[in-house]
Amino acid sequence: MAPPRARRFVLDQLAAFDDEALATFLVPGDAGVSPARLGVALQGAEFDELSARAAAALPPAARAAFLRARCEPRDSQRIERARRHVVDRLFWALLYWHDPDGYEELVAGEQIDSRLLDVLDLDDRVVADLGAGAGRFSLFAARRAARVIAVDAVPALLDRLQRKARDQELDNIETRRGSFLRLPLDDGSVDVAVACSSLTSQAPWGGSAALREAVRVVRRGGELVVIWPDDPSWFCARGFTYVSVPATTEMHFRTTVSAERICRDFYSEDAARWVRAHDARVVPFAVLGVPPPSDACIIRVG
Repeated sequence: MAPPRARRFVLDQLAAFDDEALATFLVPGDAGVSPARLGVALQGAEFDELSARAAAALPPAARAAFLRARCEPRDSQRIERARRHVVDRLFWALLYWHDPDGYEELVAGEQIDSRLLDVLDLDDRVVADLGAGAGRFSLFAARRAARVIAVDAVPALLDRLQRKARDQELDNIETRRGSFLRLPLDDGSVDVAVACSSLTSQAPWGGSAALREAVRVVRRGGELVVIWPDDPSWFCARGFTYVSVPATTEMHFRTTVSAERICRDFYSEDAARWVRAHDARVVPFAVLGVPPPSDACIIRVG
């Protein structure tokens, strides 16, 4: 289910994605965007240009399903439901692309437990940060690793990461644009690959194909680490070991105003009301209704 913030995005905003982003975010399968629903959503002459770009971005079988669905008449209610489906599925992509400030404000409160990071073997190793965003994990890893390769699909987030690295005088971070299905890394080229609240059990941020691609880039004997996994059981069923540390119980925001806004946009109105009632900038994860960022799934690549 998409966060409440998704209601402020509309289908037209997909047009801002460049062609590489469309190919990344519209990938079908593993519970990603349904090509048939995308075709229904993009019915109407006002979407002709975007539809042509979407068709070009899709693989052949998905393209055929998309084009068939776009040509089959549908009533307005079904079209609106399809549009909401697409926007909800692409919420995070839309947020990264259109509101990187909002994304960074959210991440600032979601501090990964330092005790979990300390168990990772990063010293003097080549580390890939998959789905690096604006550098939450890369900036930490660069202080221990020999080299960090930060991969993300959104140029604006990689630009922010580069600025932060310069500000912090870190010269061992390299940024590369790429998706989970097409990582810009050679086979077995890194000692450790880490996906920090990024690689999930479903497309377009994960799924079985993305997991195979992540394993591909890790040398034999190296590790693939998924921090704060969305579905630990999915990863454990695929050979990962589950690791956790004593849970961090609270999320810390810069101000109470920020806490209320983030809770309303990304969690629930009930959480926002709790912040108002307690005039709090520190919010328990129990109020947010999500597990804390204090666990990981790890697999050694054989």
